[in-house]
Amino acid sequence: MSDSPRFVTYTGLELHLREITAEDIPAVMQLERSAHSHPWRQSSFEDCLKGRQKCWLAEAKNTLVGYVVITHGGGDAELLNLAVAPTFQRKGIGQCLLEHATQCVAGKADMLFLEVRVSNQKAIELYSKAGFFELGNRKNYYPTVNGHEDALLMARQL
Repeated sequence: MSDSPRFVTYTGLELHLREITAEDIPAVMQLERSAHSHPWRQSSFEDCLKGRQKCWLAEAKNTLVGYVVITHGGGDAELLNLAVAPTFQRKGIGQCLLEHATQCVAGKADMLFLEVRVSNQKAIELYSKAGFFELGNRKNYYPTVNGHEDALLMARQL
């Protein structure tokens, strides 16, 4: 795989993907905070850069528009985080990031797992279109303003 994979979304937006570096973390954190009600901590991204996780960001016209974090081991892979900047959502960026993440672990894992908030219908729709199926729920998995929310556990055969 090349250092800078290129994708064109179904809306015609040209994306350049590259691995996240430590210098990217402030911009990634800004996007993370804008896209998630309960964002990851900066240390979580920093730890991913040191571990076996693969962290990719997508840029369109030199603007950070999204990222994906994936890991694999023991025949399985897990999508840990995927976010698209709110002003760029519904333009095919998430689909391209998901496709790239899947390509990265294909041949290294048999199944790709993920958890998603049961209330995140846009993400559930994206994952379903990409061939993910529902496996079950994780009760009270995600924090909310007023308590916790269940996670939908999904998987895709690779």
